[in-house]
Amino acid sequence: MENSTNITFQDFLKFVDEVNEEKKKEINLPLYDVCISYVEQSIVSFQKKDWNAFAKEIDKIQEASSQCKSLNDITDILIFERLYGESSKEYCELFTQDIIREFCGKFKSNNFQYIENIIFDKNIDTYKREQALVIYVMIGKQHAEYQLKILNLIERNYKLLNDNQKVICYALFDELLSHSPQANRIKKLFNIKEFSLNYSTENKEIKTSSSSKKWWKFWK
Repeated sequence: MENSTNITFQDFLKFVDEVNEEKKKEINLPLYDVCISYVEQSIVSFQKKDWNAFAKEIDKIQEASSQCKSLNDITDILIFERLYGESSKEYCELFTQDIIREFCGKFKSNNFQYIENIIFDKNIDTYKREQALVIYVMIGKQHAEYQLKILNLIERNYKLLNDNQKVICYALFDELLSHSPQANRIKKLFNIKEFSLNYSTENKEIKTSSSSKKWWKFWK
């Protein structure tokens, strides 16, 4: 009886794998595989300084971007990778930046509405809401044409963000948009003097504080 109730590390890893496989069913897996291939092959080409191969990878992802029927799938893929991806946090950051760069410049109003609904809907999983906010702000950083829209939306609705979202947004603004007067104004609205963040997914948990450098990246 005792052995049947004790959870081993292997049991935990099996559980994590099962969760990841279940979550994969919720995303556009063929498109996810294209994104994974692009990021991984781009890393190899860049490390080898094989610029011809690198250019071919860019051509492939741009073709995939032009043929993507629903850019909302990209939001789901980005959230999945940030919460359930099995790679390192450094790879996950690169994946996020690359895929936002290649796909999110084509976002239309309905695509923004989709991610905004995730950010502010209190019936949606807290961690999903928080990672949607990270992606949202990063879109504003990488695609300057959307930055005003994104900052305006956050400024109008900042009271609807939960405490963790406010801290995450504060740190993202400090890290990515410190040059923006509007971002700095929104930071003041948060009225954050010092902070700590309890952040976890179904797989992991970590506690961070205002003394942690780039702490907002450490969900993995």
